[in-house]
Amino acid sequence: MHELQAELQRFKRDTQYYEAHREELLTQYPEQWIAVFNQQVVGAAPDFEQLLAVLEQSGIPVERTLIEHVTRKEELLIL
Repeated sequence: MHELQAELQRFKRDTQYYEAHREELLTQYPEQWIAVFNQQVVGAAPDFEQLLAVLEQSGIPVERTLIEHVTRKEELLIL
C-alpha cells in the first residue's frame, strides 16, 4: 500500500509540474503531445502514437507517465 501511495504522490507532483510550467511548455512544444515523468519532460511528438513509441524506446513506463496534448485550444479527449 505504501508503494501505491508513493506512486500516486509522484504522479501528483508530475501533474503539478505540468500546471506550473504550462505556459513555458506551450511555447516550447506547441500542438504536441508531451510526457512528464519525475517532473521532467521525457518525450514530445506531434502524434500520440509517436510519443508512445518514443517512451517505449526510452524505457519510460507509459502507464505511470503523465501525457498531455499541449495546446491553447479547448479539447475534450476520451482515451
